[in-house]
Amino acid sequence: MNHEPEATTFSAHIFQLATASLVYMGAAKLPGTDKMEVNLPLAKITIDTLDMLKTKTEGNRTADETSLLDDVLYQLRLAFVKAESAPPATPPDKPAPDPAPSNPQA
Repeated sequence: MNHEPEATTFSAHIFQLATASLVYMGAAKLPGTDKMEVNLPLAKITIDTLDMLKTKTEGNRTADETSLLDDVLYQLRLAFVKAESAPPATPPDKPAPDPAPSNPQA
């Protein structure tokens, strides 16, 4: 039985980074859990990494790889803008703050 890890492809690496970015944006659950957490700075770093790969691999990608990378970057940037403008969610285990008590003697 061969226990050698499979060689990764450029497309598979793009999908791995894109998935990580979606997890960081709270658009996908953390692997192995039912939790969703938002970490927009990490999402941005991951998107920037994909953009850097686009620059560094210019002229060395197939047409399909270029198309995939362009499409993924476009979709991730749209999702990032949406996540960035969304109001922060209240965690389900944390109750919403009570309104300020009124002072009837004022």
